[in-house]
Amino acid sequence: MKNELCILFSADGSRASWTLPGTDLCETTNGDFWRIIADDGYHMEMTIHSCDQHGNVVCDGNVTTLTYDQLVTDDGTMLDASLVITVTQSESGYAFASTLCNRSDARLNELQCPYVDFNRMAGERSQDVLYRPRGLGERIVNPWAALESAHSEYKSADYNEIKSSLMYPRPATMTWMGIQSQDYFFYIGKHDERTHACCLLSAIGPRHKPEPRLISAICQYPFVNKGETLTLSPVHVSMYKGDWREASDLYGSFARSTYFQPVQPRQWVQNMTGWQRIIMRHQYGEIFFKYADLPRLYLEGKEYGLDTLLVFGWWKGRFDNGYPKYEVDEELGGEEGLRTAIDEIQRLGGRVILYNNGILIDKNTDFYRQYHDQVAKHDIAGNEYLMNYRFEKDSTYMINYGYISFVEACQATDLWADKLEENGHLKLSFGPDGIFYDQVGGISRLCFNDQHKHGKRVDDELHFRRQNLARLRAILGPEQALGTECTNDAVSGCVDYLHGCDFANHYHRTKGDNVSTHFPQMFRRTFPEIIMTNRYLHDERTGWKDDLNYTFIQGFRFDVAIFRSRKVGIAAMPDYAKHVKKLLSLKQEYARFFYSREARYVCQTDLTLPAGVFYTEYICGDERMFALRTELEESITLDVLGKTVTLEPRGVACVVVNK
Repeated sequence: MKNELCILFSADGSRASWTLPGTDLCETTNGDFWRIIADDGYHMEMTIHSCDQHGNVVCDGNVTTLTYDQLVTDDGTMLDASLVITVTQSESGYAFASTLCNRSDARLNELQCPYVDFNRMAGERSQDVLYRPRGLGERIVNPWAALESAHSEYKSADYNEIKSSLMYPRPATMTWMGIQSQDYFFYIGKHDERTHACCLLSAIGPRHKPEPRLISAICQYPFVNKGETLTLSPVHVSMYKGDWREASDLYGSFARSTYFQPVQPRQWVQNMTGWQRIIMRHQYGEIFFKYADLPRLYLEGKEYGLDTLLVFGWWKGRFDNGYPKYEVDEELGGEEGLRTAIDEIQRLGGRVILYNNGILIDKNTDFYRQYHDQVAKHDIAGNEYLMNYRFEKDSTYMINYGYISFVEACQATDLWADKLEENGHLKLSFGPDGIFYDQVGGISRLCFNDQHKHGKRVDDELHFRRQNLARLRAILGPEQALGTECTNDAVSGCVDYLHGCDFANHYHRTKGDNVSTHFPQMFRRTFPEIIMTNRYLHDERTGWKDDLNYTFIQGFRFDVAIFRSRKVGIAAMPDYAKHVKKLLSLKQEYARFFYSREARYVCQTDLTLPAGVFYTEYICGDERMFALRTELEESITLDVLGKTVTLEPRGVACVVVNK
C-alpha cells in the first residue's frame, strides 16, 4: 500500500491543497481542511473554520507542524485557545495528530481534522463508491448524489452541507471508511488505542450549488474545558492504487497491535450452529412458556440442527421490566424448576444461555431511586438519557403510550460494574452454559456526568465497557461463555459471541434505484474471528429463504426467533425449519471452513458471476472454499476456478479448490 496523495498547506495554515499526480483530484475552492465546534453555554455551536485562521507552518523533513495561537469563530469572536496539528508523512499516508489548549471561557467540543473536501476524485463521480462501516458494512454507489437523501429538511444547516453521520461505536462498528474512485482508494481512519467515541462524517454540498463537493471527516469529541490541554488520537489519510482490502489490512493491523486481542471462544461456542431465542414472560406480563417447557423446545430445535436456547424474560419482573433486578418467577416454575430444566437440556446435549440487560435501569425500581444520580448517563444539558420500550398484544394504547421508561447506566462507574457482576453470579447459580449481557456492544452515547470515572472525557466510556466485560468473563467457569448484543471492533474481542443487531446482519434488499447495499465483507474480513448471529427474520415473509441463504454464506450462526420469540418454537414453522436443517447439514459437511478456529473469512478472489448469484470465500489450511447462493428461480451451473457447481433455484452450494 503506497500512498500517492499529496498535501500542500498555505503559508498561513488556513487551507490545504490535495492532489493526486495524473488525475483531476482537487479540493473545493476556499474549503476548510479542519473545523472546531465550540460553545459558551449559550451559543451552543460556534464554528471555527480553518480558512478564517492565521497560523504558523513549519516543515521539518516528513513532519509539518501547524500552530494556531488564537482561534476565531464564524461570528468573529476571538477565543483564547490554541490548536497544534502535527502532520507526519509516511509511505502509507499522512497522520494528523492534534493538540487543543483552552484558556477561554468557551468549551472546545468537537474537532474535525482533517476535513477532506473534494470536488473531484480520480474517476467519474457517478462511478465512485463510498465504503463505510454502518453495521458490518455499507457500499454506496455515487455518493455525490446518493447522500442527498440525508437532507434533514428542517433540523440541520443543510444550506452549508448535507451531512450523513455514523456514530461510533454504533451504528459505526469501526473507525475507518473510504471511497473507491477508478483505480484508487481513498482511506480515512482514526487509529485510537483507547477507542473513544467519534463520528464518521460523509457529506455533500447543498442543493442546487454548481460546484460538487464530497466531504470525508472523522469527528472527535474532546470537550476541552478552560484550563485543559488535550492531545487527540491521530487520523490517517491516504490514497493508493488498490481497493478497500488494503484499507481493511491497514486498520486491522493497527487494531491487532493495540486494543483488539480477542478471547478464544469456548469450544462449544465455536461449534454452535445457532439458537432458538425465546421469551418466557413478555413485557406486558403474558406467559408464553414455563421452565418445564424448555427441554421440549430444545428437542424441537435439535431435530432441525439447533443446539442452544437463548432465554429471555425468565424472571419475575417480566422481560424488559425491573432492570437490574432479577429473581426467579414462581409462576414459571421456581428456582428448582429452572435448575431442573437447564440440567435436563444439558443432559440431552444442549446448551442454555440466560439473559441479563447490561445497560438499562427501570425508573420504577428501588435501584433507580437510590442510585440513579450516581450511575445514570447524562446528556449535554445534564439530563438523564431516557429510553421507552413499547410493546402490545391486542391493545392500541400500549404501543402508543407505553408504561415504562429506562435510563442508561454508565459503564465507567464501580457501582454498575459491581451490579453486573452480582447479577452474573446470580445467573451462574442456576448452572447455565453462558450469560448474555444485552446491549453492551451497542448503546453508547456520550456521558456528561463528570462524577464518573471518565471524568470530563465524555467520549471515553467504551474503554470501561471492555474492562467490565473482562471482569464478567473472569467469573465464568472454564466451559461457560459470555456474549453481548451488537457489533463493534472494541467490544467484539471481549466476548465469545455476538448477537447480531446491525446493518448487514440480515439481508438488505435494494429497491428500485437504491444505491446503498449491505457489504458485510468490510467487517467480516477485517475481524474474521468474531462469531455472530443473523437477526430479524421472524417468520416466512417474502424472501425468507434468501435471508437464511444469506446467513449461510456469511457464516453467521442462526438466530431463530419465530414471531419475535413469542408463543412458539421452530417446530411451528415447518418449511422454515426444514430449510434451516438443510443449510445446517451442508454447513456440517464443510465444518472445517465454517466452524474451525483455523478457518478465515477472506475476500481474496474476485469471481465474475451472473446477476443474482452471490458468494463468500473462506480458507482453511491449503484449501479455499466458495459458498454461493442464488436468487434465480431456475437452476444454474457455474464454473468456479475450474470446478463445476450447480445451484438449485434460490439455493446454496459450496465448492472447494486448492489455495
